[in-house]
Amino acid sequence: MSILNINAEIVWVFINLAVLLVLMKHFLFGPVTRMLDQRSKEIADTIQDAENRLDEANQTKQTYESNLQNAKKEAQQIIEQAKKQAQAEYEARMEQARQDIDRLKQAAQQQAAADRDALLQQTRQEIAMLSLMAASRVCAQRLDSQSDEALVGAFLQEVEERK
Repeated sequence: MSILNINAEIVWVFINLAVLLVLMKHFLFGPVTRMLDQRSKEIADTIQDAENRLDEANQTKQTYESNLQNAKKEAQQIIEQAKKQAQAEYEARMEQARQDIDRLKQAAQQQAAADRDALLQQTRQEIAMLSLMAASRVCAQRLDSQSDEALVGAFLQEVEERK
């Protein structure tokens, strides 16, 4: 009987262990496992939420960087356009200044030519008058002013025709 007794005790120990295991599984391991699963799920949710926020932050950063690049490109285009416009304005004003200078030179040349022609005409008239006076003294006769003017006009006409 002692073998049976030992065997019966072993069987009762195994039955007690099995019952204890079932009770522990039901009352201890079940709630602990559920609590650990719940905590694990909360941690996974927190990590997923953090990853989602990180993705959103990266997308926002990329959007801002893209907007910044676009703003820089637009600013560069505005600067280039302003430079081109300023250069065109400068060239237009320089061309206008050149035209004004050419016009003033031409007007000055025309005025100088007109002044020279007037001076030459006046000089011719004076020379003609002096010649007539010399001729009248030589001839010892005095002409009246009307005949002097007619003689001077004829003399100038003859000089002009010889040119």
